[in-house]
This record gives sequence, C-alpha cells and structure tokens, in this order.
Amino acid sequence: MYVPSMGLPAGREVIVRTLGNKRGVIVEAGRHGRYRVRVGSITTWCREEELDASPESPHTNRRGPKRLHPTAQSPRGGDPGRAEPNVSGARAPAPPRRIDLHGLRVEEALTRVVEGIDRALVAGADRLEVLHGKGSGRVRDALHQHLASMRVVVSFELDPDNPGVTWVHF
Repeated sequence: MYVPSMGLPAGREVIVRTLGNKRGVIVEAGRHGRYRVRVGSITTWCREEELDASPESPHTNRRGPKRLHPTAQSPRGGDPGRAEPNVSGARAPAPPRRIDLHGLRVEEALTRVVEGIDRALVAGADRLEVLHGKGSGRVRDALHQHLASMRVVVSFELDPDNPGVTWVHF
C-alpha cells in the first residue's frame, strides 16, 4: 500500500514492489521522494511509490520470521510447481520461469523477454531461463545488451552446458 510522503529514514526495512516484493533496507533518502535501497547484494534507486513500509519494525526481532527453505518440499505434499506459504505467511520464491524466443525477430524477442520478466517478478521468481538458440547470435546479442540496461536484472549468464540459453537473475 503506497503511503505518500513516508519520509522513511536510512536503515528502515521496506518492501520493493517493483522487484517482486523483495525486502530491502533504505541506505539513503534522496530528493523528490527517491530512496537508495539495498536488496540482497544490490543497491538501486527507487521512487517512493515503489516502496511499502515493512510491517516489521526495525527494532523488533532482527532475525526475522523462520522461513522454509525454498527447495524444501511442502509438508502437505503440495504441487512442486507452486510456491507454498512459509511460516510467516509469505510465499517462498517461485521456480524459475522459461521463455522460448526461437523463430522470433529481435524486436519481438525483446518484447517477449520484458513481458516474461514482469510475469516472473510478479510470481516471485528469482531467475528466468531464456531460450534464444545458437543461430546467428543476433537475438542473443540484442538480449544481452538489453538485459545490461535493465535495473531489475542483477546478472545474466549463458548456460555453461547450452550456449543457446541465457539465465537472467533478479
């Protein structure tokens, strides 16, 4: 829920909605409602409307709620393709998603990748598998150039076992 003019201080835990509702910590408050936020090992600038104040106060339990390991199977034997709620009620990261770009032109491929990244983030995935094939390399090169310009992408790499696949990490 967006609260205008939160005036969040440095050190405050927040939820970054544009990064798939990941938890972060405000490192610096900038001008015009912008905040520098550290999420995991990355630091990025976010607009105030992209943040939710974390429901947990920074002065409460620092260790946070106990979480199920993302690869742990549900004790109820649920569907492995569906993220199960953890002890705190939040969902574990979803399994990686896959996009197949075979047969697409560069422009179509990039559009499909951006849409796929959006869907993966909304689903809570932490990575995306992009099948672009080996071919001439035009789609792969354009993909890598575009991924390098996206703030939400932490890293990307060719699959070591298949150079026709790129793994994108959020």
